[in-house]
Amino acid sequence: MYSKKLSSFTFSFIVSTLILFAGNAMADKPLKSVFKLNIEQTAKVTAIQKEARDTNRKPRGELQRKKRALRRARKANDGAAIARLEKEIVPLQAKMRQIHAQEEQKIRAILNPQQTVKYEQWLQQRNQMVGSSRDVKE
Repeated sequence: MYSKKLSSFTFSFIVSTLILFAGNAMADKPLKSVFKLNIEQTAKVTAIQKEARDTNRKPRGELQRKKRALRRARKANDGAAIARLEKEIVPLQAKMRQIHAQEEQKIRAILNPQQTVKYEQWLQQRNQMVGSSRDVKE
């Protein structure tokens, strides 16, 4: 009896949570479905996103290596390495932000005015999300 109530409660909790956070799902849907892009727009957005991913791959990999080294330096309490690595990380982060901003600018250029308004809302919502690849911090 107790386990049946518990499992019923668990199920209700999960369903309620899914319903509550369903609105945030828009930020993770492909742009094609969120903005109802036509075939030509979809092809252009796909190419823009691929170009940005390819361009971002090298600085992102280097940034992750530097962040791992920084964590090791902090754990070892190595002040000189910490200062050096923190300085090396800043330009990598700036480069990635620049690539991302260029991607957004190129996407805006192919959207119609209604899609652009929705895109701006989507960007704002995506930037407010925290966790995994949505951890946007200045």
